[in-house]
Amino acid sequence: MIEFDTSLLAAGGFMILGGLLRGFLGFGGSMGAVPGLSLIYGPLAAVSVVLLADIGAVLLLLRTAIRRSEKRVVAPLALASVVTTPFGAWLLINADPQDMRRAIAITVLCFAAVLAAGWRYQRPPTLPVMLGVGAVGGVLSGGAGMGAPPAILFLLSGPQGHEAVRANIIGYLAIANMTALATIWLNGALSVEILLRAAILAPPYLTAIWAGGRMFRFASDAVFRHATLAIVSLIGIAALIV
Repeated sequence: MIEFDTSLLAAGGFMILGGLLRGFLGFGGSMGAVPGLSLIYGPLAAVSVVLLADIGAVLLLLRTAIRRSEKRVVAPLALASVVTTPFGAWLLINADPQDMRRAIAITVLCFAAVLAAGWRYQRPPTLPVMLGVGAVGGVLSGGAGMGAPPAILFLLSGPQGHEAVRANIIGYLAIANMTALATIWLNGALSVEILLRAAILAPPYLTAIWAGGRMFRFASDAVFRHATLAIVSLIGIAALIV
């Protein structure tokens, strides 16, 4: 039985934060919501709730992503992610929750540091590089619902504008997140209570995604990139100290 108490209210606030990030940046739903939800429900339930709610996000955002994304980049990233996501899900189900939270935080901060250094690749990415980025993202997606950081680093480091970067991230996460959710389900980790929590928390999450998407329309390339770096850094620090 789900109780409508202060914990549920706090969970709704975390979902709104995650939704705003997802709508504006194309990613960040898990980054904004999972650390806080983990304190309330534990890492497995937190990741599962966000991934279930994200089904609606895929429906809201994917049409734009299909039209603007670069299929030759998204396809290898997503393929490698699909292959390695089950390993990440196994870690999520079997690993110590505190260790998983620290691993999430350290990974996020490492990617933020590389972004802050201003590194950008000048040549077209090779297939092995794209597969490697997708593989790391798959482990993070299955293990923490956070498959975006590798793709963010990879895509922001290229010459594409912010609209193409956002579309590529949305396309990649549509496949990576649904693969992670299917893996968790096949491992028998989706309880009725988790499904009910996701049903209750999905509406504020999806509403925030819509609002974040509206905000993106007014953002420049520089604002988008700076916001991405700031959000990744803050969430990594928060996840490390809680």
